[in-house]
Amino acid sequence: MNIPKFAIDYPKIIYFFLVIMLVGGFLSFDKLGKKEDAPFVIKQVVLVTSYPGATPQEVEQLITEPIEREVQSMAGVKTIKSESYFGLSKISVELFPSIPPQQIPQKWDELRRKTLNIQPQLPSGASQIRVNDDFGDVFGIYYGLTANEGYGYDDLREWAQKIKTELVTVDGVQKVALYGEQTQVVNVYIPLSTLANLGIDPSTISQIVSTQNQLVNSGVKQAGSLSLTINATGTYQNLDDIRAQVLTAGDGVQVKLGDIASIEKGYQEPTSTMMFVNGKPAIGIGVSTLPDRDVVKTGKLVEEQLAQTMTLVPIGLEMVPLYLENQIADQANNGFILNLIESLLIVIVVILLVMGWRAGVLIGSSLLFSIGGTMLIMLFIGTGLNRTSLAGFIIAMGMLVDNAIVVTDNAQNNIKRGMSRRDALINGAIQPQWGLLGATFIGVCSFLPLYLAPSATAEIVKPLFIVLAISLALSWILALTQTPLFGEFILKANASNKEKEPYSGKFYDRFRKLLSKLIRFRWLTIIGVVLLLLGSLAVLNYSPKSFFPLMDKPYFRPACFLPDGYSIYDTK
Repeated sequence: MNIPKFAIDYPKIIYFFLVIMLVGGFLSFDKLGKKEDAPFVIKQVVLVTSYPGATPQEVEQLITEPIEREVQSMAGVKTIKSESYFGLSKISVELFPSIPPQQIPQKWDELRRKTLNIQPQLPSGASQIRVNDDFGDVFGIYYGLTANEGYGYDDLREWAQKIKTELVTVDGVQKVALYGEQTQVVNVYIPLSTLANLGIDPSTISQIVSTQNQLVNSGVKQAGSLSLTINATGTYQNLDDIRAQVLTAGDGVQVKLGDIASIEKGYQEPTSTMMFVNGKPAIGIGVSTLPDRDVVKTGKLVEEQLAQTMTLVPIGLEMVPLYLENQIADQANNGFILNLIESLLIVIVVILLVMGWRAGVLIGSSLLFSIGGTMLIMLFIGTGLNRTSLAGFIIAMGMLVDNAIVVTDNAQNNIKRGMSRRDALINGAIQPQWGLLGATFIGVCSFLPLYLAPSATAEIVKPLFIVLAISLALSWILALTQTPLFGEFILKANASNKEKEPYSGKFYDRFRKLLSKLIRFRWLTIIGVVLLLLGSLAVLNYSPKSFFPLMDKPYFRPACFLPDGYSIYDTK
């Protein structure tokens, strides 16, 4: 029985994967999530509890200390910092940096259970413990809705809420938050002399108004096959309803609240936040995008939705862009394309001058395939484009061509020695393959601490290692496959079979003599290298240090803090 044999066409397989890497990389650049900075998880939470009327000492003893003791029993807590004010407790809890980001939501759930356990032990009058853990929500797209004269905060808040409702539905938007809203209240002004004459306690008025304004379930009546819901209309609908509220004086006389009090709408005093844009009252509208989405595309959708919504907004209310991450990320990506083209041209020109134009084209093509394959893999593993990953590409530019240069140079030298082009390319790839793998592995491992470091800063720079690891690994694979394959028709074959020594001439002769002396006096060479290393470390102490480079954004923020006791209006 004859078993058919199938010949594997390896070049066609390599061509197939190269096309996938190039086309897939081009398409991936459009689909990859684009952000200004790499996403990271803030491992910090703030617990806020109100205790009106208490002094800082009472807040510390009755509120802060019991909560701190309960939180200390939770595993993974690094530091607990507390501040006790008049009627307010603020506790900041920070977890260890080594806790994986995916475990943080579980930790916050555990912390909330701890607060529920301690809540019954707090004194009467203390508010619910508020857990604020949304520091990681980054509102990269930020607008300010301003109002000209003639408009109040009611108009601002009404239209800001409408705009928020429209923006939440935009594809890619995770959350929309408003900043600087003023809480509307109803102020009831009653002279103390009037209350004293009528014998009415102010707390009694507050209790009656609060009770009357509560919604009550009036029940459901069954009328045959129909269920009729009975609605109670005892709640206040307007200021006149409040004015018509009947009170009973101490002598049994009934009076209306509007007869003894001045009732008017207003805003909560003192307000907690105030916002102005170009000197006008404003409400900030922050848009947070999904972590895996392209902020550039989402930003364009937000702009389109805003343009449509603002046609309904009355004249006098204006939307002012304050910070647009989508435009910044778009500029960064356009800059990356420009840097990529510049780097590619520089590499090709330099190699063209040193090794010839054929070698420049061959090595430059490997650079394109490495970048395309890296972007394709980034799309599958969920790593987007941001300032850190783009920096990884820029750093990798000078390293990606090393493997291809070695293979190409070996092949050219073998051709000069009289070897056939095919054999020269195969030999040029096989001979240094394990040495190149070791050098590539060392290059990848040199950036590994950026990935393994247990801190929020490491989360920001992790994409740098991912990009370098993927691109350098691909450069080694391509040097052993794509370079010999393309070299078969790019490199020029030797016209004669006469063997030539490529490393001959005065320069190489002098270089050999220098190397011979360094090897002969190897101990002096080693001592000299060690001294050079120590000298460089000593000079390093005097060089300026900065983890991140200086920003070139035209933004700055001055801060003004007044001593405790001053109101927000004094700061304004």
